[in-house]
Amino acid sequence: MRKAAVLFLALMSVLSSPAFCQESLEMEIRDRIKQYEAAYNAGDHEGMAAIYAPEGTHTYALGFTHHGRTEIANGLKEQFAGMFKGTRMTITPLHIRILTPEIGVEEGAFEMAGLKGPDGAEAPPFKGLCLVVYQKIEGQWYIAAAQCLVPPPAPAQP
Repeated sequence: MRKAAVLFLALMSVLSSPAFCQESLEMEIRDRIKQYEAAYNAGDHEGMAAIYAPEGTHTYALGFTHHGRTEIANGLKEQFAGMFKGTRMTITPLHIRILTPEIGVEEGAFEMAGLKGPDGAEAPPFKGLCLVVYQKIEGQWYIAAAQCLVPPPAPAQP
């Protein structure tokens, strides 16, 4: 009985440690990123929008911002019906920091493939970066704000 009590206390000290909590919260955000990527690749604008906080914002690499879950859903629907129809995205979280148990920040990279040029030919994939702030609401992580960019090409070397 005493061994069980000692084992229980040891386990509880590990599970309640800041490092364990940090890793657990980080894994929850990584799972949310996978859900977002899967919804994008399925062309599911509603599924993507559901990952945003009700008042969340997204500033896209193209330079415009959608405010709120409804505007984000409508904008994604429009994008998937237009130039982003059939595109695929890969998201690579580069660094996730948990600022509080309810706020996390992800620095990530993405690659977009399948975009077609005016002639209908598939363009080469392009890469970009995003900074995403997550907010935990009622036990679930939501995107409170995302800002993405596509860095300009490196200058040609002489």
